[in-house]
Amino acid sequence: MDSMLQMIILGQNTRNLLVPTRICKLTIDPKYHLQLIQNTSINNRQLPVNYYKHLNAITSGGIEIHGVVATFIPNRLKTVNTVLEEHTFVAHRDLESSISLQNAIRMSIHLALECCNMLNVKIIEFLDTDDKVTSEDLNSPLINKILSDLPQIRHHTKLVTNHKSLQNISLPGNTSVTEMTKLSKNENCLMVLSFNLLKKNKEELYKQLLSLLMPQGFLLTLEESTDCEYSYLKKYKLNIIIERQINNKRLLLLRKTQNVEKNQYQVVHVNNYDFTWVDKLKSIMNMQNKSDIDKNIILVAENNFESGLLGLVNCLRKEPGGETIRSVFIQDNKAPAFSLHEPLYMKQLLLNLPINVIRSGNVWGSYRHFPLPALELKLVQNAYVKQKVQGDMSTLCWTENKKLVENEFADLVNVIYASLNFKDIMLATGRLTISTLYNTPHDFENSLLGMEFVGFNTHNERIMGVCSDGGIANVILADKYLKWVIPDKWTMEDAATIPIVYSTCYYALYIKGKIKKGDKVLIHSGTGGIGQAAIYLALSEGCEVFTTVGNIEKRQFIKKTFPSIPEDNIGNSRDTSFQQMIMQRTNGRGVDIVLNSLAEEKLQASIQCLTNGGYFLEIGKFDMLSNTALDMSIFKKDINFYGILLDKIFFATTEQKLKLFEKITEGIENGVIKPLNRKVFERNEVEAAFRYMASGKHIGKIIIKVQEEKGFLNNPLLAYPQYYCLEHKCYIILGGLGGFGLELANTLIHRGAKNLVFTSRAGIRTGYQQSRINLWRSYGVDVQILTIDDNITHENCKKILEFAETKGPVDAIFNLAVVLNDCIFPNQSAQTFQDSFKSKAWMTKQIDELSRIICPQLRHFVVFSSVSCGRGNAGQTNYGMANSVMERICEKRVKEGYHGLAIQWGAIGDVGLVADMQEENKELIIGGTLQQRISSCLDTLEIFLLQDRPIVSSMVVAEKGNANKSLNIYETVAQIMGLKNTNAVSPKVPLAEMGMDSMMAVEIKQTLEREFDIFLTTQDIRMLNFAKLKQMSIKSEQEKIFDPSETDINNLKNVNTLFQKITNSDFIPNILNELVTKKEVDEVNIIFVPGIDNCLKVFKFTSEIKYAATCLQYEILNVLNENHSVMKSAAYLLPHVLKTIKNQKEFFIVGYSYGSLITIELARLLEAKNLLGRLILIDGAPDPLKLWLNKMMPTTSLKDLQNLIVLRLLEIYTNINEQELMAKLNKCNTVEEKLKIFHACFPTDVNTLTTENQWLMYCTVHNHITAALNYNISSLPRLKSPITLLKPTFPITSFPEEDYGLHRVTEGKIQVHFIEGNHITIMDNDKLISIINKEWIKDN
Repeated sequence: MDSMLQMIILGQNTRNLLVPTRICKLTIDPKYHLQLIQNTSINNRQLPVNYYKHLNAITSGGIEIHGVVATFIPNRLKTVNTVLEEHTFVAHRDLESSISLQNAIRMSIHLALECCNMLNVKIIEFLDTDDKVTSEDLNSPLINKILSDLPQIRHHTKLVTNHKSLQNISLPGNTSVTEMTKLSKNENCLMVLSFNLLKKNKEELYKQLLSLLMPQGFLLTLEESTDCEYSYLKKYKLNIIIERQINNKRLLLLRKTQNVEKNQYQVVHVNNYDFTWVDKLKSIMNMQNKSDIDKNIILVAENNFESGLLGLVNCLRKEPGGETIRSVFIQDNKAPAFSLHEPLYMKQLLLNLPINVIRSGNVWGSYRHFPLPALELKLVQNAYVKQKVQGDMSTLCWTENKKLVENEFADLVNVIYASLNFKDIMLATGRLTISTLYNTPHDFENSLLGMEFVGFNTHNERIMGVCSDGGIANVILADKYLKWVIPDKWTMEDAATIPIVYSTCYYALYIKGKIKKGDKVLIHSGTGGIGQAAIYLALSEGCEVFTTVGNIEKRQFIKKTFPSIPEDNIGNSRDTSFQQMIMQRTNGRGVDIVLNSLAEEKLQASIQCLTNGGYFLEIGKFDMLSNTALDMSIFKKDINFYGILLDKIFFATTEQKLKLFEKITEGIENGVIKPLNRKVFERNEVEAAFRYMASGKHIGKIIIKVQEEKGFLNNPLLAYPQYYCLEHKCYIILGGLGGFGLELANTLIHRGAKNLVFTSRAGIRTGYQQSRINLWRSYGVDVQILTIDDNITHENCKKILEFAETKGPVDAIFNLAVVLNDCIFPNQSAQTFQDSFKSKAWMTKQIDELSRIICPQLRHFVVFSSVSCGRGNAGQTNYGMANSVMERICEKRVKEGYHGLAIQWGAIGDVGLVADMQEENKELIIGGTLQQRISSCLDTLEIFLLQDRPIVSSMVVAEKGNANKSLNIYETVAQIMGLKNTNAVSPKVPLAEMGMDSMMAVEIKQTLEREFDIFLTTQDIRMLNFAKLKQMSIKSEQEKIFDPSETDINNLKNVNTLFQKITNSDFIPNILNELVTKKEVDEVNIIFVPGIDNCLKVFKFTSEIKYAATCLQYEILNVLNENHSVMKSAAYLLPHVLKTIKNQKEFFIVGYSYGSLITIELARLLEAKNLLGRLILIDGAPDPLKLWLNKMMPTTSLKDLQNLIVLRLLEIYTNINEQELMAKLNKCNTVEEKLKIFHACFPTDVNTLTTENQWLMYCTVHNHITAALNYNISSLPRLKSPITLLKPTFPITSFPEEDYGLHRVTEGKIQVHFIEGNHITIMDNDKLISIINKEWIKDN
């Protein structure tokens, strides 16, 4: 039955999400249904579904459903990072033309990543003490933006400076500020940025910066002067890779010289038509894999601008052995033939760049992605107001209208004023949709906003009128029966208040309500446009008027404007009290007519106000479209109920239109119709006008002044351009029956296309394809489908274009055809390359050449490429190369004066190949990108069509974690192989026998190398099993946590790195302790959890916190407890926490050091009670705390632990002889004896701690160290709450995972911020206060 209900929805012409919500009748005949099923074969037990549209009934077998109602469900707008770019050639060294700093740094970073092919990136921006640089001059935020736009790249940037003014500036979360002396010896950075490196010419500075780089790293310097000193470049063997002029500055990208001899190169010439080079290249790569000698392989393309070399190289370098691939693309016909003996090429090859493109004038460069400029407003002759995103009023804008309107039509009106109506507000706020207003096909691309206008017609007459939609425009085609000449006594501004309100009132009161003298009339919202108009008409007929208003100001307006209405006849529209007013004023009789615009309970009360035989005229749309139920007993009064939808008049007969026309004309002539109050907004204040009316503050009408009335010249106005189609022209979609092709066709039709030609290898194969074509043909669109085979010949392409021209001049060609045959390059062949080239490269080439002759009016030539071509993807060398050929063809077309557009699409969602791969409605992440929704793709396509870049790119970058946040080895491999439950597979079965193909093997090999520094051969990968992977995971985790080489012993020797000296006054017996804060916001109480010493004075900074704050003292027990645990502490504190946050919607807990463990467990208990919240952990987490304690207390026995605690605590308060004191402690048998020694050694010259508090301090530290060492998160479920980790720039010791392993603690988002200081001094940094204040604001 659910399938039957869905069949009804599929039959509707809408792109909205609809769900069946109600049926009127359901009939089931079980016997008949069972009989039909039994009569069908077992292999084909399907029953046909029949939908009777006019009866709104659907049947299948013995089931019959009547009166199905489907409700529109608005799609939630998901914020995604859609990156739109152009892909263009850029010279590496060019001092003649200028480039923006942003683009210069972008191309430098992209080139560096292309050379090193890495995912985890570290970049340093260095500021010398004498650099006169402000925070606005910093490049770190720009670097963050550039790397955030790249899929998979995870990065951390360090700003290295001694400038105090830059220590506390706001920077992105993955950017930290530090000093040169605090950097490690193994920074291994991809790039170091500096200022005026050449101008300073300091040898020591060069040494410092070069020591920070990885072996193949880059130096980037921005020079204020063009007079640069290059001497040290030669000394340090630095080559200039990029040199560009940026206004009056110069940017240089430098890299160490690579020593490569001529005999270390292997050369392969690449060709688009003869693929014999494929086997040659495979042979060379195979030999290199078997030998220990790595020679660079040079792929060369010359004498063919349309070579697909770039796409081939980008993909090939993503595969095993691809790091040896270099390329030379000769795009200059006058350049010498490629030879290793030619200095022009050898000099460039010594730079060791993967891609080298040479153009005329011996200019070397490469193709780079740059941000695509946003569409700009332009002067247009015709425009209207359109809402780009329904429900979002900030997207209201003027948009170009290229509908063909001929000036000889007498009904063409140049609009001076346009007015807003309630329907416009309902549409703009998303409370009404197109599908709820129109049951018939509607031009979805037209604006529905605006129903009335005032302006000049072609005879220069002043005209006012109403229209179905699109009235907020500068030109409109008027209905000759729904327009009127403006009386001389009215200004155009006066006239703008008339058409809709009086048309609605005449239609309601006269045509439906049969108003007459003596009637009692209730008019709701009397100060609105319709309200005022209705009052004027009712008073002119001699009726007694009752009205309602929303506030005192509006009540005064009614009394002033309509003095004949008694004050007792004015009620309140905000509640139902008006019902009592009506009954009192009419002695219980009620009114004859109600003109209603109120909703819900106020609507029900309004009906009760009617007298016997009364007329209820409903002008509000919300209750009608929501199908609000009525009390049927009211109809015993013989009342008349009418829904007043003026929209119907636009589709009515001429006779019905004339009836309204005559009523309005009569009202104008006898002076009954009067202009109303209004507020005028300018043309560029459209959003403000909508928001003002939506607020309900207005009295009368809201009108928009579109253009000047005086000296009217019909000047062009600024609007956003819009793509359109021409009815008399033809549109070709090659490969058009795929998912994207059908959606594209639908968009073209709604933009005006009437002639479509599809090509397809298989023709119509699905019922959905057939249903779409049938629907379009029902609109009068001529849809033709040409079936073509895989052998794309010149003659076939010619026939396609000639056939299309018979349908109309070809206006646009879209090539969406694709043949995928993915496999790593060793498994590719000449045939697989030919298969990919047929429908893409070769067909595009022939269509390009033929269309120049056959299609002289061609306006757009579009091909669909892929990001795998522009950025590379393992296993798609053939596909990438074929797409690259198409891109060069488009580039060449534009150069020769024709249109050409190649779009590098990322993964497409909803339809197509990737959508077919998707399972369980889960979002797929492919190569670091998410699927771009098809609606977003079509919007993006329009942007691309309206600009002149030949090669563009669109992709949605998936959210990236921190540079070290990832799954373990075991989990990673399982995810690559698509195994959801590894417990269901045998751990000793090799991966090759579990279905691992060559593509999976490549991905596993690359991931292990990049993420885990594990290097295995292809054979090793094939023999791996999950038992080995588990061992590797355990070993890897142990190395991460207990790697002694990563530990700074000096930092870990003293326990005072974890807590401070405490005194008697610090011992507070209360569990809940209110902290001193600003308390600017009452509804929030932040919980603070102190460190290992349980001392709340560490939170002395809270005086600057905006919210109330409470500190937890989690243990005041003068007892040693070897079984003490973090979980027990959290459970003990939970009731107190619940008491503190009882009135809060969310919890917000800040834990410091050891307190972070308590914080995590409290969150786990609160989540179990279905509470939501977030955590801030200040330099604390389970794994690093355990590491620190193991290093501080390197012991395996309880006795040794007791000794070490005594020693470490005494070190805080006095100087001790550690060796002598340890000998005394070893002689003790009990902890009491050891504490006597502790008391005896404690300084007596100052009364720091009493003996009792010394004992308490020891117990506290002992219990918490024991709890921390025994705390194991591996068996606990992960939290849902997001965590913000605050780390010091000078940590206790380095920890391999940037997020301290918190990705094993929570599924929520993890943010890492670096704060200047160490474990103790971090608590004095003002940035910590700022982050805590902002962290709550951000989510509330």
